[in-house]
Amino acid sequence: MVPGLGDDGTPDDWSLEWAAERLRAEWDTDGADALVGHDLGGVLAAMLARPGQAIVLSGTALGPYWAAIRATAWPFVNRAFYHQYAGRLFLRNGALPEHRPGLAEAFADHGEGWAERMRRIAWAMRPPRALSKRLHECRVLLAWGRQDPWYPVFPVGRAVARATGGRLAVLEAGHFAPWEAPLGFSEALVEHLER
Repeated sequence: MVPGLGDDGTPDDWSLEWAAERLRAEWDTDGADALVGHDLGGVLAAMLARPGQAIVLSGTALGPYWAAIRATAWPFVNRAFYHQYAGRLFLRNGALPEHRPGLAEAFADHGEGWAERMRRIAWAMRPPRALSKRLHECRVLLAWGRQDPWYPVFPVGRAVARATGGRLAVLEAGHFAPWEAPLGFSEALVEHLER
């Protein structure tokens, strides 16, 4: 779970650095053989990565994309993105049709104030510069959904593969590849760790 997204709430001064430090304090990320992250969790995994570690990113944009995410938090714009839909549109349109009901049940209810919490997090999305270049010293796998509408394989997945020096594994899924294609995701992960 990404710090600040759980039941404990989202601090007013939430930042990627704060979330990464909370994860580092809670788990031995330095001693881990592999770090796995999806979307925002992938950004945090990339920030925590150490040379030589295996990194698996799924539906994770690195680079200038986050300026567009910050724009969704602007006054008035955020009403449509966060208050009107509160993440439901992202879930519904991001998954393959057969996976939508299960994902909505698992992820749609985040409790009171979720829309404002997500707006605050979007506003704070400022990954470190040259984050993708730091991953050149890691073994990077990108496990991507072939039909991801939010982070399409082309251009986003391929751009992240080029920027990180990673290998791209395309799965039959939408944006939520680890949940939509768990067997394919697991096989890609095992193969990556055995290389």
